[in-house]
Amino acid sequence: MALFSRKPELQDEPLSELGQMFASPEVVSDDPTPGTELLDPSRLDFTVESLGFVDDYLDQMRKRRLEEGGDAYYKLVLRCGAYVGEVIRRNAKGKAYHWLDYKGALKINKSIADFGESLGGAAVLWDSATGLTFPLAKVQKFLDNGREDSVQFFAKVVIEKSE
Repeated sequence: MALFSRKPELQDEPLSELGQMFASPEVVSDDPTPGTELLDPSRLDFTVESLGFVDDYLDQMRKRRLEEGGDAYYKLVLRCGAYVGEVIRRNAKGKAYHWLDYKGALKINKSIADFGESLGGAAVLWDSATGLTFPLAKVQKFLDNGREDSVQFFAKVVIEKSE
């Protein structure tokens, strides 16, 4: 066994839990996701179709103009991004995606350092064949740009690529 392993530590369980916090607001009633009153847990079933509802939610949250860098903004991007990533993980056929934190992603692909450590790259999906995918960054882009950065379309493309 090599003394210095390049194999990253997987973060599947913690990010899966963050996605569940988004999908089940009642689980974190003492620390709710911003805009939780807009979320309908019965529609958040980890299907690609559920991301149409997430697009609607993000559209509403975009109008609220959360302070970028504030606690509410971080919570929304982390939980919603984790949900989007979990939809990809659960629906991708033939490829196993795993969550990595920034340092783990850096072990896989040194060029990620060019982007710097940021919220959008705090957790990424990794598949050894196709590389890295950034669901948290996609949520940020939606908040910046609107529906042209649909998380549903993003997930469909990533999943199709995996087949």
